[in-house]
Amino acid sequence: MIFSTYSFLLYFLPVTWLGFLALRATLARSPLRSSVLLGWLLLCSFWFYAQWHLPDLWVLLCVIAINFAVVAAMSQSVVRWILPAIVLVNLLVLALFKYWPWLDEGGTRAVLLAGLPLGISFYIFQVIAFQVDLSRGLATKPKALEFAVFLSFFPQLIAGPIVHGRRLLPQLARIGAGPCCVGLGLTLLVLGLAKKVLVADTLAGGVDAIYAGEYVLDTVTVLAGALGYGAQLYFDFSGYADMAVGLGLLFGIRLPQNFRRPYGAPSLTEFWRRWHITLSSFLRDYLYIILGGNRLGSIRRTINLVMTMALGGLWHGAGLQFLFWGLAHGTLLASEHALRRTIPEVAGLIPAFMQRGATLLIVMLLWIPFKAADLDHTAALFAGLMRWSPVLVPSFGEVVAPVQLMSSVASPPVVVLAWTLFALLCAGVRSTAWRWSLSATAWQRGVVTGGLLAMVLKTLADRPDQPFLYFQF
Repeated sequence: MIFSTYSFLLYFLPVTWLGFLALRATLARSPLRSSVLLGWLLLCSFWFYAQWHLPDLWVLLCVIAINFAVVAAMSQSVVRWILPAIVLVNLLVLALFKYWPWLDEGGTRAVLLAGLPLGISFYIFQVIAFQVDLSRGLATKPKALEFAVFLSFFPQLIAGPIVHGRRLLPQLARIGAGPCCVGLGLTLLVLGLAKKVLVADTLAGGVDAIYAGEYVLDTVTVLAGALGYGAQLYFDFSGYADMAVGLGLLFGIRLPQNFRRPYGAPSLTEFWRRWHITLSSFLRDYLYIILGGNRLGSIRRTINLVMTMALGGLWHGAGLQFLFWGLAHGTLLASEHALRRTIPEVAGLIPAFMQRGATLLIVMLLWIPFKAADLDHTAALFAGLMRWSPVLVPSFGEVVAPVQLMSSVASPPVVVLAWTLFALLCAGVRSTAWRWSLSATAWQRGVVTGGLLAMVLKTLADRPDQPFLYFQF
């Protein structure tokens, strides 16, 4: 079950939310209120997760049980090996499902994805962060029910954000005591749906056709594939993040923002402060800093940056193309830091729009290995970038077809490129969904939410379900 389906929007969510509100009102003065509400959320989250693939639920249950047993042991003992042991166990569970099939089948990505439990990369990182925080005294031992909901809360279970226990667990402990931000939550939910269904899924057909080899690879085609996938990934994943935050607010839970206009960043360093913020923070706090960060000199900082980004690439997928993507970002980040340190005045000489444009182009081109099937496919796409061919001007019908039909049928590369640039421009001049939702009046929220929801529901009726891109990671 995914958020952008009728089964979720018209069945699961109303039942779960109305049941939560009914229990909250009925038990308003009862000391059992928080336990009952957490139990309800836990059952509904398990129901939600099992709809995708029932055997995956047993993996999640085992992770919860093993880690809570260790939490209990850590709170009663100071044995130093407990923390590294449970971190190793969690990483081995992740490796077993994420990398073993890839190694066993000689790198066949389809086999890997078929056996990958949904969301395992996210909830494993989340529980590792909690175990480390607990050992440092930054978190306290939770109750079993709170811990189970912390790892399985359905809005952020399958694709993040990666939430720190010290942020989410106190909210779960007082669940039902604070207000449910219904207006803001529904607005964010619908804005996220619009990003996913109306923009990302509409670009998907043309982008997939390019990477599937249905067009001759030339400059325009490869640019359309790179920018189109970058836009699709952003609107898909940031749309999911907006929906997760909105759904959390419906239950009185505030989840962290995961995107802050990353494609407007003036540098790669700033891009990684704005893109997938909770993963970037995790890699910084639990890998880069542990490796030594920038405390051991410039050479060691360079090594730490490259290692962190390389491992971040491998977290996304078991393939050499992901390692290449991570190494490329790490090398460029290290180079950026070195240039700032040695010739800091250069950045001031480059106009801001050129800095943003160069950063955007680099990020978009580096999405090519992220989407490509393997390194050979990546090399072929980059080679096509150097091959110029005359541009075939599309007809008016081809240009407006994505808007008229709102379908995932493939558009020609030049049309994909045109609509991608238009979507990125709109995203660049508008505030984030969170900021707009906070600043808008109730009347503005109602009009925009109602109109977009009608468009989303109509589009979903005419189009097959499209899973979120980050489900594969």
